[in-house]
Amino acid sequence: MAKQTYVNKSMVEIAEDILKSEGKKNIYDLIEQVASLKEISLEDTERMTQLYIDMTLSAKFVFCGNDEWDLKENNLDLWDKDGSYFNTTEDVVEEEEDTLTVEDYYIPEEDELQLKDDEDDEESEDEDDDVIIIDEDELILTDDDETVKPTKVKFIDEDDDDLDFDDEDYNEIMDDYEDMYDK
Repeated sequence: MAKQTYVNKSMVEIAEDILKSEGKKNIYDLIEQVASLKEISLEDTERMTQLYIDMTLSAKFVFCGNDEWDLKENNLDLWDKDGSYFNTTEDVVEEEEDTLTVEDYYIPEEDELQLKDDEDDEESEDEDDDVIIIDEDELILTDDDETVKPTKVKFIDEDDDDLDFDDEDYNEIMDDYEDMYDK
């Protein structure tokens, strides 16, 4: 094929001419051949990608499987087949259904539930007995001025901020904040 005849043709038209003359072709070989005829570097991925997109959107080409493409006019039998034609099918193996028993749907009676709740309450009461409650001021100091904290200590914070919370002050602050950003 003479390179001079392809100077004024688009890359899709060149691909179409190649497939008319040579038949079914691997897509990578086809793109490479079009690039060499148009004297475009294969490193120009943007133009090579555009060629592939144009080929798929032109409706003149059909995928034949195994990365091979051809013209639709040469493969009328592939026109009506969707992509599932190229997928291999595997036999579906049905699994045996599990047999259900009454125990699968067993609902415990209220007496059994009450016993479990009572046991949980007793365990939580035992855990509360192990906690030592001390004030922050009553920490134990060693000779090295290091504070020693018992392992299970629950601190009482004397500066409880929730007691000082005032809804009106909060609303005023939020109104001021909103006014700053409304300007």
